[in-house]
Amino acid sequence: MKRLTSTLLFSLLLCACGDSNSGPPKPDVERGPRAIPLEGDPNGLFWDAATETLYIADDQNHRILKYRDGEGVSVAATLPDAPPDSTNLGEVVRLQDGTLVTVRFGFGTAGAVLFVRPDGTPGKVPGLPTNRRRIGLTVTQDGRILDSYFVRNNNVNVGSVAQVSLADGSETELVGALQKPVGVLAVDDTLYIADQLAGKVYRSPLSNPSALTTLATITEPDLLALGPGGALLTGTRAGSVLRISTTDGATSALATGFQQVRGIAYDAANRRLFAADHDRDETNGTTHFLQIIPVD
Repeated sequence: MKRLTSTLLFSLLLCACGDSNSGPPKPDVERGPRAIPLEGDPNGLFWDAATETLYIADDQNHRILKYRDGEGVSVAATLPDAPPDSTNLGEVVRLQDGTLVTVRFGFGTAGAVLFVRPDGTPGKVPGLPTNRRRIGLTVTQDGRILDSYFVRNNNVNVGSVAQVSLADGSETELVGALQKPVGVLAVDDTLYIADQLAGKVYRSPLSNPSALTTLATITEPDLLALGPGGALLTGTRAGSVLRISTTDGATSALATGFQQVRGIAYDAANRRLFAADHDRDETNGTTHFLQIIPVD
């Protein structure tokens, strides 16, 4: 009987520890709700679960910030000098080798793909067209880097999603005929694209990226992230975080009451959401926050 009780106890403990997302968050984890003022303007966010670090693309100061529980916000990397009035950054991702990659919007004259190596050495992918206004960025499960951009021809947007190579400096179009692709996210074998002007969230198989179908119709969707239960998350200019079902495209508000929500990241282990909260005043606004939102 004693042996049976010990075995049963071990089994129960094993079951309790088997799913890292099912247990309670660590005591020192900040789950929020909390608004952290930032000396900068947050845009793209990337949660790196392996290092428990949130990376933040600072749209105002041409740098990448980071947030860690117990340490707060600090500078992760300073990027190569930007031309005047062209500091604006989009999404940020971290590669398997620790390289940070982000994109510069550039307003039609200074668009770029930027990176920071694990040793802190910054760089810019050479030879890429500078008229491409880049915003979105994602990494496929096999390590390919995809970005989203648009160019303006006679005040008409022509948007694309492309595959970028840091090694040879190439940017090869995979999806065309978009308007203003902002969010781009690769999940397993599926590609999701948020087109802000079209008001659509599309999906397609990564094996045939241009075979788009409409998943959801949303007013001005922004950057995309993977959220609870495999749903997509996006922010809106109305200050909401929306959850999008990848099954039927149904949308619902996960959090509301912010200024403008841009980048989003989800920490599954601690069931919390990070949101880049941008001042509504596009010209003189300086009140920007990193929002931490519990998800229960």
